Amino acid sequence: MIRFLLVLLLCYGIANALSLQEALDLTLRHNPSIKEQEYLLQESRANYKAYQSPFYPSLNLTYATQKSNRIQRADKKTSGNLGGNVQYNLFNGFSDVYNLKSAKALLESQNYQLEATKEDVILLVKSAYIDVLRQAQNVEIAEQSRVLLEEQRRQNAEFYRVGLIQKNDLLKIEVELNNTLQTLLSHKSALNYALRNLERYTRTKIALEDLEELQLKRQNLKFENLKKEMLQRRAELLFMDKIIKSKTYLVQSAKGNFLPEVDVVGDYTRYGDDYALRGRDGIYKDKTNVQLSLSLNLFNGFSDRFKLESAQMNRLAFESQRIALIEDLELQLFSALENYNLALNALEISKLARAQAEENYRISKNRYAQRIESTSDFLDAELSLTQARSKVVINTYAIMESLAQLERITQTALMIRQ
Repeated sequence: MIRFLLVLLLCYGIANALSLQEALDLTLRHNPSIKEQEYLLQESRANYKAYQSPFYPSLNLTYATQKSNRIQRADKKTSGNLGGNVQYNLFNGFSDVYNLKSAKALLESQNYQLEATKEDVILLVKSAYIDVLRQAQNVEIAEQSRVLLEEQRRQNAEFYRVGLIQKNDLLKIEVELNNTLQTLLSHKSALNYALRNLERYTRTKIALEDLEELQLKRQNLKFENLKKEMLQRRAELLFMDKIIKSKTYLVQSAKGNFLPEVDVVGDYTRYGDDYALRGRDGIYKDKTNVQLSLSLNLFNGFSDRFKLESAQMNRLAFESQRIALIEDLELQLFSALENYNLALNALEISKLARAQAEENYRISKNRYAQRIESTSDFLDAELSLTQARSKVVINTYAIMESLAQLERITQTALMIRQ
């Protein structure tokens, strides 16, 4: 029975663990920024359908009636007519074709805008998750320092009681312990804030023990390889490509204004001598008309010319934006990769420094217990140990943060998760 309860408790703990991927799934399901982009995507889809309307005929129905104090016909003072109109464009310089292609490119660009927003949110959640783990480690290190100093305070109190040390040596420990307690409170506060920040994204209550530690694996990342992935996958670049494509189609559409427009129009009208369209004996009651019209604007104050020039300049402006975006992304990539490599190398050094600090503290503790080392030297050894442990934490999570940044920049999976 006891074994069964232990297994049940273990399964319950696993079931309630919150991995990074689960945190991401929760956030993507409810994030308002993503919802906004999804609505904008639906708007673009509706706009694209609206641009399909010129390829269908237009139908119109009209009804008119009038009453006058003058006799309209014979002894009638009222008249009415009911008409229908069908119009279909056969040619308008391909403007409707290019407008539709432009709308389709905008629809595709909105898909990439949605993807970019998701990637931004994913980076925020990753950073929040990493920050919780980092702050938890900071609390643990501060707690370890507190335990060491409280043990030393008890030992110093005994030394002081028997007259082996001066009161100022006892006070040095007290001061250092109080400083450590303040640091511990600060780290606990930072941890609470980090948890609240992660809860804000996931919209669920999170306990620290539910989070799972991330695993690291050293990777040999090359700038050129990452740059290639970035240029192929980055949503903002693909978004910009679709915008430029849309602008190119708008330029072609503007050129259609210099070409003739051809329409076929069919009209039908029924007339009457009253509101109900009755009467009109001995005279036609309806009229049917079909016509083919061709129109070509010869001059409109150079409006078409300047609209074409405006469309061309607008496209060139977006092409310049794309060049600037690539330069900015390349710099971001370089910075993130440098931070990653720096943190990797610093982590190896900090691990060595931690091992040395632990050995130094052990020696100092023994020497202090034998009263052959001063209180100040012993406190320096304890401080060095705490700093060395903190450096390992800083560099470990700096690597994770850099990998998260690189994943966002290149939109490739680089982190080793749970």
